[in-house]
Amino acid sequence: MIAGRPVIIRDAQITASSVAYPDTGETAWASGQSYVVGDARSYLIGDLYHKFECIQAHTSSAANAPEAFPDDETNGYWIDLGAVNKMAPFQLDRNTQNNAASPYSVSVDPGERFTVIAIGNIIADEVTLEIYDDTPALVRTETKRLLVRDVFSWYDWLYQSHRQIKKTIFTNLPAVSTHTFKLIFTRDAGNVRVGHIIPGVSFDIGQAQYKAKVKRENFSTFVRTFDGEAKIKKRRNVTGNVLQLIQNKGRVDTIKNLMDDLNGQVTFWAGLVETTDGYFESLFTIGLYKEYSYSIDYPLQAVADIEIQEL
Repeated sequence: MIAGRPVIIRDAQITASSVAYPDTGETAWASGQSYVVGDARSYLIGDLYHKFECIQAHTSSAANAPEAFPDDETNGYWIDLGAVNKMAPFQLDRNTQNNAASPYSVSVDPGERFTVIAIGNIIADEVTLEIYDDTPALVRTETKRLLVRDVFSWYDWLYQSHRQIKKTIFTNLPAVSTHTFKLIFTRDAGNVRVGHIIPGVSFDIGQAQYKAKVKRENFSTFVRTFDGEAKIKKRRNVTGNVLQLIQNKGRVDTIKNLMDDLNGQVTFWAGLVETTDGYFESLFTIGLYKEYSYSIDYPLQAVADIEIQEL
């Protein structure tokens, strides 16, 4: 199984994008302006532009300026909608998707080594990765199909619909600090949407055993009236994985330190890296680890248990 420290991408590292900033509803917030409910504005928080929606009519000032989540929960004037459209896939602490016309392309200069690019919460037909050296010359390209039909019989061939693959990963990339990459997402009908683009350096955290458990928590709710009528509010399922890992004795401390570094950090977790394997989607998660423990009962190997929650 691999996980890794993500490379944090901000506007200066995006060398080209088919999504512009400011996009629709992303004009910069300004003091002394009159805003009404529903107005959308962008505002720089730290090193990231966020998009905000006005929830109460007012005249803007420093006292009622937008605040990022979770501080926006006590702000009476603005609610944080997440990073602006151009930056949405690179805000790791949310799974908010961008909204881009097809083809959506983005070029990134991470400024440091990366061996993996993980992508999550996708709506697209396919994605192509291109890696360039510092000349810049194309040194590698790879395409992954994201809209597939799982056909195992004539019945499936006749009736099975296409299925959207919502997450994928590019691995074994050349670890050169001057390399840059470009991603191109295409979709035949409708806009492309991407929730996460995470370049990073991967580390082996142990061999996942076959007893892995995949959980899906349903966040849909229903309200039942006094006479028994039910009204359902549909929400997404959230996936969680519980895995057991076999770790080499010599790597236990290195893995333990990596887990400390990833405390509260959204990253990629891949029990398998071969995206065509039937278990890949079940064992690939972009999220946080909730619990990690290991046993050192054996002289040469540790047995670790990890629970991962999808964002």
